[in-house]
Amino acid sequence: MSNQLQQDHFKVKPQNQVVTKVSPEGGDLEGAKYLAGRGAQFNTKNRFLKNEKTREHVEAIDDWEETNLPTQYLEQDSKTIVNKVESKDVGMSYSMNPYAGCEHGCIYCYARNVHEYWGYSAGLDFEQKILIKKNAPQLLRKFLMHPKWDATPIMLSGNTDCYQPAEQKYRLTRGLLEVCNEFNQPVGILTKNSWILKDKDVLRKWRKKKLYQQWFP
Repeated sequence: MSNQLQQDHFKVKPQNQVVTKVSPEGGDLEGAKYLAGRGAQFNTKNRFLKNEKTREHVEAIDDWEETNLPTQYLEQDSKTIVNKVESKDVGMSYSMNPYAGCEHGCIYCYARNVHEYWGYSAGLDFEQKILIKKNAPQLLRKFLMHPKWDATPIMLSGNTDCYQPAEQKYRLTRGLLEVCNEFNQPVGILTKNSWILKDKDVLRKWRKKKLYQQWFP
């Protein structure tokens, strides 16, 4: 395979396209602007913000237009990176996510509602405002050095895809993998992005140790 992955040639640029949309009542909304490359088309109300104003129900508004803004990367210094998963509905005990929000924009993503805890919307904000946990590898190293840690497998991308476009710039997933490899820490990876191939050198080392699993939805 070429060093440049196929998807690198098809990066989505924010743009508005005039298309015919159909309202829930079955009527056509001629001339409505569709935000290309986005799963959500507007910001839904944040249930934690009492005084927030939102625009919903496009079929009831005559002049409706949302601007498809470029994705913003909001860097932050996090306090923790590994989360204990209490739910019995998912097959993981611990997870870590270097990014909050996801530019993939899958409309069915269960992680959308988590974005409301940060004061944003689960709609467009989830795809346009990506929180970057820039100290993630350092936090993981500190966590794995705890004398009581028993090397329970940790899932990468328990919430959002660790190989979303932000990874091309920050390479935090790569940093987490290198730390895990150093500590012989078992890891699971859930992704739909071919950028995982950029880290095949690290994954090959793990394969020999039988320390990782990967899922492609």
